[in-house]
Amino acid sequence: MNPATTDRVLKYGHRSIPYRLQLSQSKRLRIVVMPTMEVRAYAPARCSEADILKAIQSKAPWIARQLDTVEQFHPLPSPHQYISGETFVYLGRQYRLRVEAGEAAPAKLRGRFLHVHVPDKTDACAVRRRVDTWYRERAAETFARYLDKWLVVGARHGIPEPQLVIRRMRTRWGSCTTAGRITLNVALVQTPAHCIEYVIMHELGHLKHHNHSKAFYGLLARCMPDWKRRKRVLDAIILADLTEPRQGRAAQSRSAQDIGPRWPRLTAGAAPSIM
Repeated sequence: MNPATTDRVLKYGHRSIPYRLQLSQSKRLRIVVMPTMEVRAYAPARCSEADILKAIQSKAPWIARQLDTVEQFHPLPSPHQYISGETFVYLGRQYRLRVEAGEAAPAKLRGRFLHVHVPDKTDACAVRRRVDTWYRERAAETFARYLDKWLVVGARHGIPEPQLVIRRMRTRWGSCTTAGRITLNVALVQTPAHCIEYVIMHELGHLKHHNHSKAFYGLLARCMPDWKRRKRVLDAIILADLTEPRQGRAAQSRSAQDIGPRWPRLTAGAAPSIM
């Protein structure tokens, strides 16, 4: 174990909650509750141990609530095996995967089936590549369309046009940087359209208010009066793919404002992901 990492126990009422504390160069305390019910705390190394433990103790009610929430959803959805008959979700609707042997070709949606052609039907990696590419292409088309739609609304309130980036994100639906870049999780394309629109409008709001202040939520309410209803639907979504191991780039900069899925982890801190 890294010398800067220690295992601790948090006392909260009658509960004893084990957690792992890791000191880092971060500027803020961050607490993470994993879907495996592990608790991890990341704290600035420059702070005293007493201050860190006091800050973690102040988050005890939140940690306990999140552990109770995670426990309700066990067992987690199983990761995909990429075989015929499995269910894949697109825009909130379920489709069956149909893997067929033949010349490799792009995946296509026909009726209620997602068709994938690969030379070897048992090659799960090849099937996954086809499915991932299909999701990325659908995400690019869908996100661009809804971004254009809500930019029209946002422009009335002084929101500028952002740079859009789409990639796989393990802990967020989307984020926005002060440089004007919005990043959306490719997995967001699996959620209903009204949830996609909510995430996009949320991140657009951060182009004007890079925080979660009253001014930010006031802007969000003016642009999207039913945002709370959309958020409730999004918060209830659990995607099997989000529980798979991290791949690709590391998490985004701490300066980003994030909106997070319920899985695979929940975050607390100075600027927590929206749940």
